[in-house]
Amino acid sequence: STGDSTLGGGANSQYFNKFWLAKIKAADMKVADEPQPLLTTADGYCAPRHETAKCPDTGRLKNGQILRIDDVASTRWIKLQALQYKDPRGRVRSWDMVSRNGYLPPGPQVEADAVTIFPRLWREGEPAQTILVKQFRPPLGTATIEVPAGLIDEGETAEAAALRELQEETGYRVGTVASVSQPLTFSPGLTNESTRLVVVDVDLDDPGNQDPQQKLDDEEDIEVEIVPLSGLLTRLREYQSDGYVVYDGLWCLAMGMTLGERGSPQG
Repeated sequence: STGDSTLGGGANSQYFNKFWLAKIKAADMKVADEPQPLLTTADGYCAPRHETAKCPDTGRLKNGQILRIDDVASTRWIKLQALQYKDPRGRVRSWDMVSRNGYLPPGPQVEADAVTIFPRLWREGEPAQTILVKQFRPPLGTATIEVPAGLIDEGETAEAAALRELQEETGYRVGTVASVSQPLTFSPGLTNESTRLVVVDVDLDDPGNQDPQQKLDDEEDIEVEIVPLSGLLTRLREYQSDGYVVYDGLWCLAMGMTLGERGSPQG
């Protein structure tokens, strides 16, 4: 959208608070005239009124439980499954999902299905950059703009997988892992696939990174582009104008960076 964002300050913030105040009054709840740290309703809405306020976690939604999983169809890589589950209110329901073959729930002994890599490229005296990859995605029938990513091999750590995939997809051989996230989800209504976000620092002055050569699998066809971190959202909009579909995690990252810089980006 191109209108005012309710995430900004000033008039936007006033609108945001009025919105939640209206919901509370509609629920016939009494609200003091003085500013409160939280605006809450009986039906689960909670709106912090200032930065230090935090909505309480009731834990209720964690009470859902999978009761049964049946395979419906399967290929070499994935399978369609039918779930029977109990929702947080105790009602038994059904759901269809896609799962990778060999899937194991993330935990102490399981890294995740895949890694998503956010490279930070540095060169003496130059602004920070990152790596974007272009590739054709058959399910979409078009080319996408993404960050490097790939599956974690059996017995491999997320850190090792990130460095391996970075070299294979982009050719950069020398990198330092700066951080690794807990398992994350990006399409939880469709699949149980999980990924870890790995931030990797790449020194462009390192001799090992002077002549990057990709090591792609036979079915991979990936183009690499180096772009400045500053103005990333604007660059992604340009890709969209050229007909590319942008990976949602990358868009959220760019939007967050712009929010930090300006406070109210145009979506």
